[in-house]
Amino acid sequence: MLSLSISVTAFAQEDNAKEIALGRKVAEEVEKNWERVTDPAVTARLNMILSHFKPHLERNLPYEVRVIKDDNVPNAFSLPGGIVYFTTAMIKFAKSDAELAGVMAHELAHAEKKHVMIQVARNQRLSLLSLGIIVATGGQAAALLLTNVAQVAIMNSYSRDLEEEADMIGLDFLVKAGYPPSAMVTLLERLAEEEIKRPYFDPGIYQSHPKLKDRIEYLTNAMKSKGYRLNRKEVLGVLRVEATEENGFCLLTIDGEVIMKVKGDEKTALVLRDMAGKLDDALRLELEPYEIKLLDHEGERYLCVGPDRIVSQDDLPPDAPSLEELRGKILLALEKARQKHTFTNFVL
Repeated sequence: MLSLSISVTAFAQEDNAKEIALGRKVAEEVEKNWERVTDPAVTARLNMILSHFKPHLERNLPYEVRVIKDDNVPNAFSLPGGIVYFTTAMIKFAKSDAELAGVMAHELAHAEKKHVMIQVARNQRLSLLSLGIIVATGGQAAALLLTNVAQVAIMNSYSRDLEEEADMIGLDFLVKAGYPPSAMVTLLERLAEEEIKRPYFDPGIYQSHPKLKDRIEYLTNAMKSKGYRLNRKEVLGVLRVEATEENGFCLLTIDGEVIMKVKGDEKTALVLRDMAGKLDDALRLELEPYEIKLLDHEGERYLCVGPDRIVSQDDLPPDAPSLEELRGKILLALEKARQKHTFTNFVL
């Protein structure tokens, strides 16, 4: 039993070694066509994100992240053996480390499940074993195979089942690594928005490849089934509510814009801090305007956001705006935040 276990392990290590060698050869071809970026700040940022995933990866691969210069196309792809590439455009396109982590999770899932190799084998109508033999023997067939591997990886030319599997596994990786699952959705939504702005012709070579809107739909459904809350605000860094004090006044701000300024004292500062905490928890991009409302209860008027009571008129100091004015300013802040991620308007 022990010898069988050792032989299986040895076979897996040999298989990994071939895959790693193939990935290195493809990486050489990639870097002949794109300049590799070695900016230490950029690479340190990506390596920090990768470090959160490594404890949760099962395959014994030398996972690493590289950056190539392409300021036009936001893209990321993984090669056999665990090398993940980001274009400079993708790094600029992502709004946060969480969104970069969402992309990385997806690409690591491709690497974990050997998706490039599986897709190439399907394209060539070969088994993975036959593919390995071609790689090992070299020659013209191996050179053509390298080209095919690079094409599948760079163009993300996976069939629907592989792409969906990478999304589902990537979603779990993202949560295990401590990042908000909504990060996978927000980035795909903005990519879909770009697609609407600049439609392109799809030649239909990979007709089963899922469209962005389909990926958004099944990811949001998966989040619901797993009990993950879709909270775009958390990822995009918008609708941040703060209570501060300045020159004898207490200020309540949303994304840096003042929605209330009143004369300050200890009691007023306490009221605004409590209000800021409640508002920050309750405000979300997914809110409908009618969910920010005024309610009367037992002779007292309240500002409510969703099911949460935020503050009553009686709790506010005399120089505070009315709840009607306050509601209007919050609605304006919500609209401004949604303009920064307009795809939200299409999916509510």
